[in-house]
Amino acid sequence: MVFTLDNKQKNQKTVKAFEIDIALINERAKGLGCSAAEVIHLMCEDLRKESYLQELGESFDLLNSNAKRFAKFDAEQKVWDCTLLDGIR
Repeated sequence: MVFTLDNKQKNQKTVKAFEIDIALINERAKGLGCSAAEVIHLMCEDLRKESYLQELGESFDLLNSNAKRFAKFDAEQKVWDCTLLDGIR
């Protein structure tokens, strides 16, 4: 795995972690051919994505639970869908 971070991301700090977690991080780093810091960065990125998708799902659940709000959203969505047919990009 080739993994590069820009100069801004290369500023590393020391963090405390449980021994079992450190072992896992080091094992993954060895398997991926990168540093432990890069593995932690990848794990954080995955967590950010997971959190975003969960919050997005919760927002849609909330939207779907209110028929009036959903009808308004659906009507606006149909208006925007029509813009795809105009051929302008």
